[in-house]
Amino acid sequence: MTAHLPRRPSILIVDDSPGVLQTMEFLLSPHLPVRVADSGQAALAALTPDTALVLTDVRMPGMDGVELARTLRRTHPHLPVVFMTGIVEDDLRAEARELGVLDVLRKPLRPGVLFPALQEWLADSAPPLGTPAVPPAAPPVAPAPADTVPPPTRTPPSPTPPSPTPPAPEPDPDQSAARRAQQAAQAQMFTAGLNVLPGVTAACAFDPAGVPLTPTPLDAEVGAYVRFLGTAAQGVAHHLQAAAPVRAVQLEFQDRVLVVCPVPFGYVAVVVRDTPGASSVKSWMRARLSHGLH
Repeated sequence: MTAHLPRRPSILIVDDSPGVLQTMEFLLSPHLPVRVADSGQAALAALTPDTALVLTDVRMPGMDGVELARTLRRTHPHLPVVFMTGIVEDDLRAEARELGVLDVLRKPLRPGVLFPALQEWLADSAPPLGTPAVPPAAPPVAPAPADTVPPPTRTPPSPTPPSPTPPAPEPDPDQSAARRAQQAAQAQMFTAGLNVLPGVTAACAFDPAGVPLTPTPLDAEVGAYVRFLGTAAQGVAHHLQAAAPVRAVQLEFQDRVLVVCPVPFGYVAVVVRDTPGASSVKSWMRARLSHGLH
């Protein structure tokens, strides 16, 4: 008899922003099945028997996150729902409690906050996050016929016990704080030079997780998009068989240009007024990086 492996819980992410959906799917899909929907109505159609959690934006056109949660309370009363929003207000938290919403998270969602929360929310789902599926047990071995004399067995020599592996040293919080301070100092010097270039309206530095290393005049969600742009560019470079590392990602809008450059401490994002200014920014950064960060 073949044993069936338990299904992994699935998460449904609902947001009207394609960038948020792509970022969240990129973060979570290596760990568990993820489905996405760009509206409340699409979320209702995307539900499956494996859906174990709905993570929804609050402010969306049409059916917003609150109305979606209210509908799910009627149609799927035991399905957990979590709100995510850029601005967490007291009225929203009160409404979330009335609807039985598990939590209200501030966007952008950080992996260090999101992953432990998912572990807690999906604790009753089988199998939990990070737990490999248990393979089916091997079938029992049929006993030998009664008239068969089994061959003599030899007792194998006792194996030499392996040498004990010393435990890995725990990270030193003082060293981590010192490294973070050094990265922040490098980032501040780097962005200070960028801010004086012609056409630059904003220059910000982020660590590899998209967390700001310097005060940023940009929206709080920009760090998550910067990280996504850098990661996506590296993936595209692989498919293009590009030999050199990614040097810059440039997005052009009608009234401004965003330039994202990978740097040793993470990413630098610069907003300029036009494409000539973007070219100057990229030339400055390449020259600075070629001489190292000091």
